[in-house]
Amino acid sequence: MYLARQKHGKFTYYFIRESYFADGLWRSRDLLALGRNPSRYIIYPGGNSFYIDEVIITELAKQGIKTDQFELEKIFWPFVRPHIRRVVDNFSAHHVVKRQKISFREQLARQKNYHIFDCRRLLFLKFGGTNIDFLLNKPLSFLNVLHEKSRDEIEQYIMAAEDKLRPKETLAYIYTSFGLARHFAHRLSKYHPEAQMLEDLDKAFLEELCKLSEDAGYRMGLSQETVLKDYLSRYVIMYFDRLEAQRRFFEAHQAYLAARQRENLHEVLAKAAALFQVSEQALLRMGKEEISRLFRKRARELHPDQGGDHEAFIRLRKLYEDLMKLRGFHRVR
Repeated sequence: MYLARQKHGKFTYYFIRESYFADGLWRSRDLLALGRNPSRYIIYPGGNSFYIDEVIITELAKQGIKTDQFELEKIFWPFVRPHIRRVVDNFSAHHVVKRQKISFREQLARQKNYHIFDCRRLLFLKFGGTNIDFLLNKPLSFLNVLHEKSRDEIEQYIMAAEDKLRPKETLAYIYTSFGLARHFAHRLSKYHPEAQMLEDLDKAFLEELCKLSEDAGYRMGLSQETVLKDYLSRYVIMYFDRLEAQRRFFEAHQAYLAARQRENLHEVLAKAAALFQVSEQALLRMGKEEISRLFRKRARELHPDQGGDHEAFIRLRKLYEDLMKLRGFHRVR
């Protein structure tokens, strides 16, 4: 069993759910609705002690679900009074839960069944960093929280973990989770989301979001509409709303870079026009090959082997490369 939360309008409602296996897929179902305030089921008899109202055990038993206080305490733990959580945490800090160990080979075999989107999210939440795909080939037992879980249980677990993300980590988290680096594989800055043009980043994010919603392996029997509404919509909100301040900064920075590029282009055009003895408008109309021919002609005149000036030849070469770069042509090596 696990705790699930679901938004309805501006309110959040809580449920006890379970994952179960049927028709070859792990699915989820509601067991008990807890309303908007699950803490009302926590009883405090005194001191730092607490227990879960027996009515929960009774209601679950009516559905054939056997449970106990220990299991229920884990489900209701987020709603226990903070000072009691601190005391209990300190008391159980050295308590180690023994888990069944499996071999590295078995672990890797398990991980192949886990969806890459889930693995990337968990890897970032544990380690941080945008270049983490190489870890997917390592046996990582903490990924076993995905083992034999429904799509809903996985999302509820990750959703709770995402609450601890700091605002400045949001963009890197989305960039890593959706594998956006592959859209910028040709760039040295591919693992730096803040270095990408905002328009390109938006396009890549929405493209990967749509692909994920169509992925049957991710949906695990759910409809595209359901996963978009219940799970993936939060990333749209996270990306466009929570990042609004960062987006404004990026847009201002990119506008500044664009203005600088226009200034540089005007300056380079003026110098190139004088050196190549053509108008600035003519240079703007020229293609890559025409500019190259113009450069080669002038380079022969200024080349030191032809009696030209060495410093003037170097300036010509630099001006040519700047012009090609600002015009968007590949740099000649």
